[in-house]
Amino acid sequence: MAFQVTDEQRRQFRDDGIVKLPGAIDMSLVDELRRCFDWAVHHTGPTLFQVGTEDSDAFALVDFDNRANRAMYEKAIARSPFGRIAADLWQSEFVGFLCEEIFWKKGRSAKTFWHQDTSYWHWGGEHWANFWIPLSAHTAEYALQVVRGSHKGIMYDGTTFNPQNPTEPLWGDAANFPPLPDISADLTRDPTSWDVVSYDVAPGDVVVIHPHCLHAGGGTDAKVPERRTLVLRFFGDQSHYSNHIPDTPSMYKYAPIESANGGYLADGDPYRPAGVTNLAAP
Repeated sequence: MAFQVTDEQRRQFRDDGIVKLPGAIDMSLVDELRRCFDWAVHHTGPTLFQVGTEDSDAFALVDFDNRANRAMYEKAIARSPFGRIAADLWQSEFVGFLCEEIFWKKGRSAKTFWHQDTSYWHWGGEHWANFWIPLSAHTAEYALQVVRGSHKGIMYDGTTFNPQNPTEPLWGDAANFPPLPDISADLTRDPTSWDVVSYDVAPGDVVVIHPHCLHAGGGTDAKVPERRTLVLRFFGDQSHYSNHIPDTPSMYKYAPIESANGGYLADGDPYRPAGVTNLAAP
């Protein structure tokens, strides 16, 4: 029987900004996504971030929005329930595929620092979702962690992901964002200082978060020596292009986005890039 989103799961995503969908995809799709992942880690793109090598004591690879691999993901998504699930979670008539991100960690790799994705990109509105798809099982301690309800709160400055300073500001004086709190330090002093949600996960599960949530990714060690996660990002009816990102050099290159209606997306425009298929269409 095809996976069906429940009212409680809609509520959790709406209120908490995170929901686990147990067994949302079958093993044949998991295997296909594993093949996509394996291809992608050996055909990386211009936004590749890598620490160490595959045989290092600590290895981490992150790649984001590799346009050369987009057709591969689109084929897998077209045969998946992701468009229907996103539409059901949001009650949206439109669902578009934005891009992918891959995370591969081995050995004694550190956690991904706390941050909000919306501090880095021109994304605004309620209908955004990161589908976190575990390709191997791991416990909540090593999985994605989210501050409950933070998708409704403050837009903090981004982090540069400097290992010496986990809250080093991305934008600083170029923007008017409050500084990113040191959530890891706060939790070390007081485990109840932030309301953190995380789940045990296994292949077949999907964890969905709003990208404005404060979130961090798990590391690896002797207990979980390898962690492979594929993230697929979607947007819906209530998504728009937002000009909150400063017009200044950054860790990413921002190019104008062609609109489905002609010209380029501008501040407040519905997020409808040219060439994006509606995955919610019957």
